[in-house]
Amino acid sequence: MATPDLLNHWRTLTFYDPAKILRDLKALERDLGAIDDPTVRRLRTPGLKKYREWRDAAIFTYGMGVAQGKEMLYATEESSDYDFLVAWRQEDEHVICPVQLKELVPADLNSDATLDNLLEKLPIYSPGSETVLAVKLNRRLKISLAGMTMPPIPFKQLWFFWSATPDGSRWGIYGDALTQPGQAEFEHPT
Repeated sequence: MATPDLLNHWRTLTFYDPAKILRDLKALERDLGAIDDPTVRRLRTPGLKKYREWRDAAIFTYGMGVAQGKEMLYATEESSDYDFLVAWRQEDEHVICPVQLKELVPADLNSDATLDNLLEKLPIYSPGSETVLAVKLNRRLKISLAGMTMPPIPFKQLWFFWSATPDGSRWGIYGDALTQPGQAEFEHPT
């Protein structure tokens, strides 16, 4: 559980509307299309990694909001236990939830990477965490998430999200895979 000091710190952060950020980023992505270097276009250089992760945080937060039927915001603060924070109102309470982001990278970057391997490496994190794990499935694959046997996961919840179309105009989200999973699809904000 987050300490009162940590909660107070989180409340001082700037939380962003993911739909607005994603619309702004879509305009920038059109400009990146003219760049010859595919690693820059795909935000795969060390200097661009944080921007790729911030975009993924916005996509996850927006999709989670659609799946939960709530307006959700996010803040891009990274710590040892989380990569960003998601906030929403629940009744009269302001809820803030830390999220750890992982990615099953595209096959052209690491063809040996598998979802099973990614999940098996998770116990390096401390058990009993209040952090939610969001896994971006960033490759074309056929997998039954509902039929997967999950190894012990040291996170409060486990969610998967992915682009449902090659152009990223539609997305899918599945979770909480540890309790009562459900799946939703959503359009990239335009």
